[in-house]
Amino acid sequence: MNNKKYVLILFAAIVLFTYPLTAHADQKRENACITCHESLGEELAKPVSDWKGSIHQQNGIACDYCHGGNADIKLRDIKQLSQKQFANMKALAMSKSNGFIGVPVGKAMFDTCRQCHSESVDRYANSIMGKAYLDNKGGPSCVTCHDAHHNSMPEVPKVCESCHKDTTGFDQIDPMNVNITTINTLSRIRIKIAEQKARGNKPPLIPEFPEELDAFQIGFVAFGAVIILFIIGYITYILLEKRR
Repeated sequence: MNNKKYVLILFAAIVLFTYPLTAHADQKRENACITCHESLGEELAKPVSDWKGSIHQQNGIACDYCHGGNADIKLRDIKQLSQKQFANMKALAMSKSNGFIGVPVGKAMFDTCRQCHSESVDRYANSIMGKAYLDNKGGPSCVTCHDAHHNSMPEVPKVCESCHKDTTGFDQIDPMNVNITTINTLSRIRIKIAEQKARGNKPPLIPEFPEELDAFQIGFVAFGAVIILFIIGYITYILLEKRR
């Protein structure tokens, strides 16, 4: 019985030791797209260098996830391939039968990004800017703000400056869902900012009534004022009593 126990412990130890190694090896599997583009250098290698260190690379999202194609082709030593062999490998990797779509644009881009970011894409596709992009009317695409390969969360409103001269108030709206309500809200924000600037950027100690305070806030402020007046009155009464 003791021998069986030791065998089971040894087997478990072997599994726990080898599993991380095999998982790591799977993550490090050769990717034909990366190998090929790096070997070509210059502009064709730039997408790979941009992708390295990105959030997509960290989560194992490689070229074929967005561009399609077959990234599992065994290239061996790419420098030893003849032009014909290289062309055949390229044709296999970039075959439409393997789902290669190249650079996704328009609806194809939204469909590509939707695979992982469905909620965000749906919101943006229904916004004014998203519809302008899909209708080819100059709206920004996903990669305009998030970058195609070194994906990141854009800094608003800095990223907006590439299209908009005036980005005042952009940091207070939802850039993923710009609609008529958003535009009206932005107008009110800009008016308030202009009013504050006219006052020397010094907002009042108590916001204006009743526009900037709801019923609960007004009641809370009024109650606080009554308490303060009561305390002042009580202190005044004590001081007067002591003088007698």
